[in-house]
Amino acid sequence: MIKNRKKWLATCVIAGICLGSVAAQAEIVEMDTSGVTADVNNRAPGPYHNGTFAGSAPGYNGDMTVEVTIKNGWIAQAKITKTKDDAEYLAKIQPLMAAVAEKQTTKTDTISGATFSSCGFLDAVDQALEKAKDN
Repeated sequence: MIKNRKKWLATCVIAGICLGSVAAQAEIVEMDTSGVTADVNNRAPGPYHNGTFAGSAPGYNGDMTVEVTIKNGWIAQAKITKTKDDAEYLAKIQPLMAAVAEKQTTKTDTISGATFSSCGFLDAVDQALEKAKDN
């Protein structure tokens, strides 16, 4: 999944069709990026080790760092802990953050109009989930 997102992003950049604001690159966005907490306590144990795992991947304005909390072996929460992406794009990916917890997967569509932020979030969650498998 990660390779497909990165290939699409590379194509987008080469073609010159991805444009955006440069103004907010200097500051970390301050907004609620805590995502949604899924109810995982009433399920059979899942495939991951319990704990909180960090992941990082390129977003729109540099690296995006996330924390994924695993409870009972399932994704309880995925939240952004550090990013320089614009608040506008982070607001657009709120449904995506909820979808990861609700569907227990990053295999979901990105958000139109916030593609780089979407891909950064999903790739960072994938990285954190790899750590939750290996730990």
